[in-house]
Amino acid sequence: MSAPTTQLFLYGKWLFNIDDAQALLKEHPRDAKQTPVADWAAHYHLDRLTPGYDGAPWCPVFGPDQSAFNAEHALQTDLDKPVIIATLEFDGRPATLLIDGVHRMYRAMTEGRATLPACTLTTAETARIRER
Repeated sequence: MSAPTTQLFLYGKWLFNIDDAQALLKEHPRDAKQTPVADWAAHYHLDRLTPGYDGAPWCPVFGPDQSAFNAEHALQTDLDKPVIIATLEFDGRPATLLIDGVHRMYRAMTEGRATLPACTLTTAETARIRER
């Protein structure tokens, strides 16, 4: 029997451990707040992640590339499970990054949902789940 695969999210040179983020949220629960689907879908170019996409291979600056995305899987995801948003600091200001839930966000976009539940990590929590 093989060991379970660790869920990771890569953003540039940073690698976020999603399993650690989920464990942290279990240890320190919080109420999920609604996050806008259209904003994240546009930011991550989710409209281009379609099963029938036949254009040139591409990899957006933010979000998954076509080869790492499974639209069929996305349509089976649980939209009641909160997505996870990390908080980073750039130039002394907070910036958010969707690190878990791209498939759920895609499904919500295709179904015309306005929002999804989200749990947002603080900058300190985000630092704890970032791989060095």
